[in-house]
Amino acid sequence: MPLTAVAGWAAGGATLAETGEADVLRRLVAAARERSAPGLELPAGDDAAVWRPAPGLEVALSQDAIVEGKDFLRDWTTPRQLGRKAVVVALSDLAGMGAEPAWCTASLCAPGSTRLGDVVEIQAGMLDALEAAGCALAGGDVSDIDGPLVIAVGIGGTLEPGQALRRDRGRPGDALLVTGALGRAAAGLRLLRDSPGEARLLSAAEQAWIEAQVAPEARVSEGQALVRLGAEAGGDISDGLLADATWLAEASGCSAELWVDSLPVDADLREAFGGAWAELALGGGEDFELLAAVRPEHLAALLAAWPAQLAPLTVVGRLGDGAGLTVLEREGGAPLPAPPVSSRHYG
Repeated sequence: MPLTAVAGWAAGGATLAETGEADVLRRLVAAARERSAPGLELPAGDDAAVWRPAPGLEVALSQDAIVEGKDFLRDWTTPRQLGRKAVVVALSDLAGMGAEPAWCTASLCAPGSTRLGDVVEIQAGMLDALEAAGCALAGGDVSDIDGPLVIAVGIGGTLEPGQALRRDRGRPGDALLVTGALGRAAAGLRLLRDSPGEARLLSAAEQAWIEAQVAPEARVSEGQALVRLGAEAGGDISDGLLADATWLAEASGCSAELWVDSLPVDADLREAFGGAWAELALGGGEDFELLAAVRPEHLAALLAAWPAQLAPLTVVGRLGDGAGLTVLEREGGAPLPAPPVSSRHYG
């Protein structure tokens, strides 16, 4: 696979301005209703959808957005990949709570010159991701904008009462665990940014890193498994392990330490990026893996019961007394300077 600009955005066809808001909405609503998931009393098409959660369940809600020029460039992704990623980013918030996804709403802000075919493909990608998660597109809106394309997604799901993974439930002595591998999406972003339009063949590892950036997965099943196996504290890793472990430690009134030699990182990534690999794994962001804090007396049983088909768990650090986060070479090793966090807005 060559590293070149992605083809897939429409060069011709009707624009949103030529189609008109009413016809755009009719088309999008029809597609949403065709692929609606169970659970909605009234799906997309009215002023609001109607949802009836099962009796006795709590509701988890989240909101996210991706912005052209800040979160993606058209050379990197197809419209369908973009729509799918917009939903996966939101689903990851529910995964970080251990929730069961139920519905999603989406708003598209796009210039009138945007091709209708691209918008249809964006929605198709959203519906692909929602269908895989057993989730419904309950409605949304389109709006004209003079600036870049923006997709805003609201999402809701359900939890057993009191069973959410929460950032404020960590305790000193808890082991810090992550799912999957870290740094892949940041490595993919580094490739896309540093070699714009460069025509060269990619290795299998490089292809996987770019795939992690443009087509991530939400760890919904892993979040539910953590709750089922007794974890109480956790969240998703969207801003990078360094930032998200800091959030968890602060909310729990604890300090935290992370062990660099324990980070689950591809061997090819370590080799390709030399001394920068730890920066990608700790501060790169957009891994959309999960972070959990688990009591030491429960750790062995949780690891032993972890389903083999899910992303593997790795112990990467520990919570402690006090405040602040320290990066160590290894458990009990020397402290290292914390790398920068490169995935946050506003610097």
